[in-house]
Amino acid sequence: MSFTLMPQKDYAATNSDKKVVLVIIDRVSLNDYIKYDAKNIEKLINNGTVGLMNVRNADGYVDASGYLTFGTGTRASAHGISSINLNVNENYTFGSAGDLYKLNTGNDYGNNNIVNIGISNLISSSESADYKITPGLLGQLLKDNNIPTYVFGNSDITSDNSITYRRYGALIAMDEKGTAFGDVSENILKYDKNSPYFMRTDYNKILDYFKEYEKNGGFFVIDTGDTSRVDSYSSNVSSEIASKYERYAIINADNFIGKLLENIDTSKDLLIVATPYPSKSDISSNNLLAPIIIYGPGYNGLTTSLTTKRDGIITNIDLAPTILNYFNIKAPVEMLGHPITNVKTQNKVNYLENLNNKVVSIYTARPIVLKSYVIFLIIILILYLITLFLKIGYLKYLKPVVLGVMIVPLSLLILSLFSPLSIYSSIIVLILITTLLLLLIKLIAKDEFNMLIVISLLTAIIITVDIFTGAHLMKGSILGYDVIAGARFYGIGNEYMGVLIGSTIMGVMTFIQKYDNRANKLLGVLFFALVFMLMVLPQYGAKIGGFITGFMAFGVTLLLMSEIKINYKNLLLLFLIMVVLLTLMFIASMFMGTFTHMAQTALIVKNEGITALYKIFARKLNMELTLIRYTIWSWVLIITIMSLFILSYKPTGILKSIFKKNKYIYYGFFGSIVGMLFALAFNDAGIVAASTMCIYAFPPILIMLEREIINNKI
Repeated sequence: MSFTLMPQKDYAATNSDKKVVLVIIDRVSLNDYIKYDAKNIEKLINNGTVGLMNVRNADGYVDASGYLTFGTGTRASAHGISSINLNVNENYTFGSAGDLYKLNTGNDYGNNNIVNIGISNLISSSESADYKITPGLLGQLLKDNNIPTYVFGNSDITSDNSITYRRYGALIAMDEKGTAFGDVSENILKYDKNSPYFMRTDYNKILDYFKEYEKNGGFFVIDTGDTSRVDSYSSNVSSEIASKYERYAIINADNFIGKLLENIDTSKDLLIVATPYPSKSDISSNNLLAPIIIYGPGYNGLTTSLTTKRDGIITNIDLAPTILNYFNIKAPVEMLGHPITNVKTQNKVNYLENLNNKVVSIYTARPIVLKSYVIFLIIILILYLITLFLKIGYLKYLKPVVLGVMIVPLSLLILSLFSPLSIYSSIIVLILITTLLLLLIKLIAKDEFNMLIVISLLTAIIITVDIFTGAHLMKGSILGYDVIAGARFYGIGNEYMGVLIGSTIMGVMTFIQKYDNRANKLLGVLFFALVFMLMVLPQYGAKIGGFITGFMAFGVTLLLMSEIKINYKNLLLLFLIMVVLLTLMFIASMFMGTFTHMAQTALIVKNEGITALYKIFARKLNMELTLIRYTIWSWVLIITIMSLFILSYKPTGILKSIFKKNKYIYYGFFGSIVGMLFALAFNDAGIVAASTMCIYAFPPILIMLEREIINNKI
């Protein structure tokens, strides 16, 4: 096909000649660049900024959605016709793409010569999401600020004389009407019998285009395409042959980058090499963080951003704000990412390899280790109850196991010091750490009641110190953050939020139960305040769900300690105080310039109105209902509730007797129950937080039950 680009309008009078060149090398890993000795890319790595990027999108992992997410600054979704971009003079089904675009949208594509023929579908599906997604937002903002955008290249594949269109680069640079400028047609490809599908990208043609238009500056998206084709073709050949094709594709892309470097001024221009989607082999091995390299002024080190607050890790929603920031354009609130910055370090590649190994080991081990722990926890609780009523003499064998179960969250924190480990190694080391801690605590504490105090307070204190010092243990814990899942990167997650609140309340209250004096009560109140502040202060994450759950759980416990009766009136008053304080924090977050989940939520509400808050709450509620149905953590809560229901009736009056003799433990238990209810209601994974609170609220009751039954010979 012959194809000629018509000149874009002249931007020279309205904009400087600054450039951002985004080169897409898809379906590769950082190790691939090193393995195949890509010298120009290695130069970018050594002298620029490099990192790992979370590439999850609204669909999990879908290639087109990954590209679209680059351009929206929030996780987006593109499927079917909404992902198809064509040059206007190309034929598609029953007519030219340009005419089809006009037919589908009623719009003229104007000066642009690339159209998204399914833009109407894309806009419609984006509007149905429970958060704001604007396809073409990055391109539109650049266009509104007189910054030209260009797209060159594709990842098309052919089979049976038909083309599978993979021209996703336009999803990054198009405007809100679904139009862009450049060349994504087959004109950009050349015949090559040594490449999959007998085609590869014609880099000379792309370079000619770039030289023609770069004088005006602007934003260039270049989809190299070949590595994506290799990955698609790899299932047809042996791994050795696939590796040969991959090397060829990467070296060709690397040579092209070398020529690009000769034509850009890196003292003012920005060159970004990014991978929106992992390869099939990386997906199968859970290597789901993709490489990103930035070369230009101010970039030399490891990537980071306020989205993750993690050295070496950013997300795909950070790319659009970074490009806008370079052109001095403020990113809109709906872009949930933040500009990518860097931190200085030595041995960048080694650091990232070690980091990736840890992240992958956590992602791989997390579901198996946690599921095993929860199943074991449920079995032990049920066995303890059965033995309590049928063979109470055997409880001496189960009590250490119950106490060991309470130690596991602390053991999982310590386990992070040994990461990365295989799944089975993680389980073995976890058992060894738990056993060792149990033996040490038994030597110190002597009896079960003191052990309960030590286990709970030690867990709470170590988590508190860890959060205060940067949450280094929590970041590497299987029970902590999952960087690949990407639900949270900093602050305190729902798992350890429940652990911290539950262990703090029950640890303090069992301690006061045994050592009841004014000084210990004051220490308990101060510790409650410290733990609560760590969950809500901006520098530690400002977790909204943690604020609500902690305020109500600690508040109810403190009211009971103060001998204030908990009735509907007092509970409502406490709730209203919490709402007022939360509202004040929201208002402060709008104007203080802090970068936390709470601040971002506040800015969204400020920008989009109170309906945005409703959408956020609806999304969290939907996620909570889904988790309650499918997560195994639900069974911890269900077993606890069923057990309490049974114990309320048989043996007759035993729970009432225990709580009467141990009022402070009752206060802690009741406060924990209130915390569980609010965790369920106001957290997007509240069932997890509520269940981890149970780990510290319920076992003390079981151990005291055994004492009560033996002492009273029930």
